[in-house]
Amino acid sequence: MTRGEFLNILTESAKRYRKDANKSICRNNHMNEIADDEKIPQRIIDALLVDFINYVGAEQCVDYALYTRDLH
Repeated sequence: MTRGEFLNILTESAKRYRKDANKSICRNNHMNEIADDEKIPQRIIDALLVDFINYVGAEQCVDYALYTRDLH
């Protein structure tokens, strides 16, 4: 698998995950510090996902240039 293919897999996973991210985070609140009734705004979720994927890309010496709009 190439680095680009790996980043594409991460991006496709992020596209699926983002829709139910709040539910997932609340379901796993024993692993984080989010309260059951807290809601994270979608724009923050999207920003974190994109930033993380671009960070991983940079670690792999790839300028992936993913934008939040690419998750839609």
